[in-house]
Amino acid sequence: MDRFLIRNNKKPNDGTQNSEPAPKKKKYDESSVKVRRYLSEYLGLGFSATKSDPVNAQCVLCGQVLANSSMKPAHMNRHLSTVHPSHVGKPVEFFKRKQEAFASNCLEIAKVASVSSKALRASYAVSYLVAKQKKPHTIAECLILPALVKVSEIMFDTKTATALQSIPVSNNTISRRIEDIASDIVMQVIEQIKLTKMFALQLDESTDVSGEAQVIVFVRYQDCSDIRENILFCQNLQSSTTGEELFKVIDKFFAEGGILWDWCLSVCSDGAAALTGKNNGLMAWIRKKNPKVKWLHCIIHRQALASKRMNAHLHETLNEAVKVINFIKARPLNSRMFKLLCQEMGSEYQHLLLNTEVRWLSRGKILNRLFEL
Repeated sequence: MDRFLIRNNKKPNDGTQNSEPAPKKKKYDESSVKVRRYLSEYLGLGFSATKSDPVNAQCVLCGQVLANSSMKPAHMNRHLSTVHPSHVGKPVEFFKRKQEAFASNCLEIAKVASVSSKALRASYAVSYLVAKQKKPHTIAECLILPALVKVSEIMFDTKTATALQSIPVSNNTISRRIEDIASDIVMQVIEQIKLTKMFALQLDESTDVSGEAQVIVFVRYQDCSDIRENILFCQNLQSSTTGEELFKVIDKFFAEGGILWDWCLSVCSDGAAALTGKNNGLMAWIRKKNPKVKWLHCIIHRQALASKRMNAHLHETLNEAVKVINFIKARPLNSRMFKLLCQEMGSEYQHLLLNTEVRWLSRGKILNRLFEL
């Protein structure tokens, strides 16, 4: 059992012997490290100097880099004999040619990488302009890029025009770029909302020309000392357009983005029952999450409804104006004759606006145009 016991043979310090202080560890001094210099004779061993500081040795055959501390003839000879045994004993001119070829290849790779990076940035810039102007995605490939190439050939040279042709602007590429830009903008808006922790929503649900039900949500938030308003998202509704379904779509987006309903100050929408219903409308579902939220609705639709039941004299005047406008707009000949009449009279406008019952502000606009003429 004695061999398993750890004995403490140290005698206690009785004060008669002076204890010696423990030796201090030497600090590592980087300036004391030896830095080796590259010699021109190393090229005969297949190694050239790099542009780093401190300089390292790089094989001109395979590109392997030896650290400065390993930049010794013995290490270089061992690398040449083990990795490239067929090149042992080659003259210095052979390695010089290999060095020039290796440097040329590195330069070409750097140029290609630089051009590819610039072409990618140009592709995103073109996609952003196409999205802002609401043009079809094929316009970049069919018009913008050919126009840039022609202009470059005329004003600059063929080399510049060839470089422009490397910009990816196909239909699918432009579509992906726009999606990336849109996702990045949404992420920026979400991050800004998280910083301010206060926002207001404005939303509407409608059906497009293809019969798809969509909900679009705008957000207003504070950015430093400015109040900004951006579109938050626009998504399709897969099933019904009830207040519960609308809330599920918005709540899912908030959960994925890390937005809390407690930050919502107010919500604005139209007066549809699916949005303003107190029991099953979107307003009821939102107030379950945040009872303090304020609800506003637009009054333009109510103004349009009120204008249908106006004074009899005003209603008769409106009907006469609509008849005159529809008579002129119904026939191309009448429109051309009316245009000539306006030109002879020096009017600011030469066309009338067509009345439509769908547009809420149509009545006011057609009357203003008729009065100005």
